[in-house]
Amino acid sequence: MVAPVVEELNEIVRLDGAELVVRAESLTSVLLELDLSRSECPECVVPKDLIVELIRSKLATAAPDISTVKLIDPREDEAAPQQH
Repeated sequence: MVAPVVEELNEIVRLDGAELVVRAESLTSVLLELDLSRSECPECVVPKDLIVELIRSKLATAAPDISTVKLIDPREDEAAPQQH
C-alpha cells in the first residue's frame, strides 16, 4: 500500500539527492525518514510540510485507513538552536 506512494514521491526528491525510507508501517500509520546523506543541497529538497502533505494526499486514495503520517527530517535538527 505505502511502497508505491513512497516510490512515486522518491522520483521527486531523488532529483535533489534525497530519498524517503519507510521506518515503520501499520494499518493506520506510517513513519518515514528523509535520507539526505547523498544530497549536495539539503535545503533544495522539498520542504517537510509539503512532503507530508503529498504523502497524505496520495495515501488518501492508495491506503485510506492510514490517518497518521510522520516524517523524520534531519534538517529540523540542524535548524534547532544549539545548547551550550
